[in-house]
Amino acid sequence: MVTPTSLPFDSEINLRAELDELRHSLLSEFLPALLALAWLFFGYIFVRTGLPGRDALPAIILATGAGSAYLLRGKSYRLACWAALAGMILGLSLLVAQQPGSLAIAFGVLAIIVANALLGAWAALLTATLLWVTHLVARNLIGGAEAGHSMPQAILLYYLTWGASWLASRPQRTAVQWALAGWEYARNALREARERSAELYRVVRALEEATYRIERMNNALIVAQREAEEARALKACLAATVSHELRGPLNLILGFSKLMALSPESYGEPLPRAYRADVYTIYQNSQHLVALVDDILDLSQIEAQKLPLVKDRVDLEEDVVKKTVHIVEPLAKRKGLYLRLELAGNLPWVLADPVRLRQALLNLLNNALRFTERGGITVRTAQQGNFLLVSVRDTGPGIPAEEMPKLFREFHKVDVATGQEKAGSGLGLSISKHLIELHGGTIWAESQEGLGTTFYFTVPLPGSQPSLAGIVKTHEAQHPKGEDSCLIVHDDAGVVRLLARHIEGYHVVGLPDEDQVVTLTEALHPRAIITTPERAERIRERLAQRPFDVSLITCSLPRMAERSHLQGVVSYLVKPITPEALAATMRQVERDGETTVLLVDDDPDAVRLLERMLNAIPHPYHILKAYDGLQALEIMQETVPDVVFMDLVMPGLDGWQAIARMRAEERTRGVPVVIISARDWMGDNTDLGTSLTVVRQQPLDMTRGARCLRALLDALSPRYLPEAESSAPSAKSSLGRSASGAPPPRPGPAPARAG
Repeated sequence: MVTPTSLPFDSEINLRAELDELRHSLLSEFLPALLALAWLFFGYIFVRTGLPGRDALPAIILATGAGSAYLLRGKSYRLACWAALAGMILGLSLLVAQQPGSLAIAFGVLAIIVANALLGAWAALLTATLLWVTHLVARNLIGGAEAGHSMPQAILLYYLTWGASWLASRPQRTAVQWALAGWEYARNALREARERSAELYRVVRALEEATYRIERMNNALIVAQREAEEARALKACLAATVSHELRGPLNLILGFSKLMALSPESYGEPLPRAYRADVYTIYQNSQHLVALVDDILDLSQIEAQKLPLVKDRVDLEEDVVKKTVHIVEPLAKRKGLYLRLELAGNLPWVLADPVRLRQALLNLLNNALRFTERGGITVRTAQQGNFLLVSVRDTGPGIPAEEMPKLFREFHKVDVATGQEKAGSGLGLSISKHLIELHGGTIWAESQEGLGTTFYFTVPLPGSQPSLAGIVKTHEAQHPKGEDSCLIVHDDAGVVRLLARHIEGYHVVGLPDEDQVVTLTEALHPRAIITTPERAERIRERLAQRPFDVSLITCSLPRMAERSHLQGVVSYLVKPITPEALAATMRQVERDGETTVLLVDDDPDAVRLLERMLNAIPHPYHILKAYDGLQALEIMQETVPDVVFMDLVMPGLDGWQAIARMRAEERTRGVPVVIISARDWMGDNTDLGTSLTVVRQQPLDMTRGARCLRALLDALSPRYLPEAESSAPSAKSSLGRSASGAPPPRPGPAPARAG
């Protein structure tokens, strides 16, 4: 609350100005009343005496003072007030002197009150004093001995009146002060409010402009993101398609060149040494092309989040380091380099995909061998806190400092100081980085020119992720697109990889059993866990005591071995086919005597390559050849082979249709089949059973439940008409894509198909 004493100087000036304005208006209203009083008194004297004489002087003096004040009010307010007061004082004093015994002396109170109202307390005190003095003088001059009889009472009355009027006007003045202070405060508040309003308006305008810019940027980002996603999808599709199409001709180049270089005796006569050297060069470069195709496929799968991790308890030294070093050891010996292992020993196990860790380490070792000419390579292991550390140190030329920031970029090749161009795709380090980061680890390099390079990577230990215990959930977490994971508990790694290709937008991690499901769930925070009915109850029991609630999806996940057995498929070979893989397959189906083999492929060159590879195996084979499914069935009507090598993608009757007709015939029902394909053949020929169950610890609310139901309604379509009598593979092939995932054959003169 604002008190009068707290008013600033300018507020005091405003108070005086306000009071002066009120007094001016009061004076304007008082003077006519005073003049009217004078004329009434004059009229009273005239009526009483008939002819006014000396008795009319008080009225004349009063009227004169009022008239003078009226004339002076425009020039000087205080002078006008004193003129009116002087008329009242003199007129009243003369009246008291003329009638000393009357109550006329009491009318002096009116002058004191008027003085207090018009000029303030001090003017009222002066008026009381003047009344006393003028009364005394007038009585002494006119009243004689009776003049001072009642003067003490008059003096007391006047000063008491002054005191009372002063006390009466003080609350009024205080109220005016408070009102003025409130008005001043309100005015300041209004000014501040206007300033704030103007500032707020400017801020709102700035926010509107910023919001408009943000909306435009968001729209541009949405368009750019959509274009980037489309480009990434197109890139992945292009990489997969091109790689798939490359496998066919690469299979021929690699197969024939290897046979010519390493098994020239299969051609019946020795080849010139220079010829064999050139062919071996072709073979080596073909291997490089195959590795490049594999790298491109891996990179496209990583970018599309379709590269699954099949995790298990892994002894990093035994399952990863030693096995990988064993692979590159012959190459190090050929180059005259040492390859040392400095293992910490007794390291704890990790949850990891041993295949992908070996791939990452193999890329680092190959990179070190490629650039090291003297000295050798040292591989070390150690434990650092919650991580296991692996390092690969070489004695090569080192990496320039300006190349270090670009070291893990795709297709980047380091410009080393040797000046020699080294073979390599520029993808190995990038793929290693992605694979290590998928495991939750980090990878980096340290190098000094002339002294060599050391690559480090870490793998986290189980349980190194922060625990969720004690964390209170405040709202539903929003998961950015592309960062969610899905955990699949299944003992068939092939099925896990198959599901990873079809579950888009999620990083798939596989576990062979439920022993580590709690640890991996705490580390990954998956959106859901997918498993089979026989494992579901054990997983629920392990998760029941944990603070998180993760959806458990149960369905009948198949096993590749069981599926292959049902189809009569004993093996499948992915192009490019190596002689070692072919020999291992033949050992499963060979007869004691001559083995009859039927080769079915629409590409004559691919058939000829398989024939060459079979002839290089030290076992007698009777080889039959067919170039489409119908021709193969016709041959089998005459001769039942011991094994059939079947390409899947062929014009007319494709591989699946041919296998279905084989199984329908009694004579060929038991003939084993080896699938030849450029990619995994199980993708479109595996089902998940007839039931799918979702279990959560907490019930679903209506909104989320309805969302789940709508997703199921969108994904599941009913069937009301009976299926046509045809085999399942045939029906699937009629959709415009074969079981291997390759497009249907185009019309033309016997193109080389990649299966």
